[in-house]
Amino acid sequence: MTPLHPAAEEPGARAPATLNRRDLELLRRLADGQSIAAIAAAMSISRNTARTRIRRVQRKLGAPGRASLVDVAKDLGLL
Repeated sequence: MTPLHPAAEEPGARAPATLNRRDLELLRRLADGQSIAAIAAAMSISRNTARTRIRRVQRKLGAPGRASLVDVAKDLGLL
């Protein structure tokens, strides 16, 4: 069975250390259930920038989609 997110199965495959302070803030806000608009306003960025940052964090963590991003972050001990 192929894992949904290889980072959780293979330590070091995607180093969580590549996440910066703002990435972690974004993850915490997503985990709290905040909308893109609320995240953008709280982080003083545009909605498009918020979406772009989410996609980049997805790639860094190997999350297949936005819906699984918080789960992957929790599995990696980031949240």
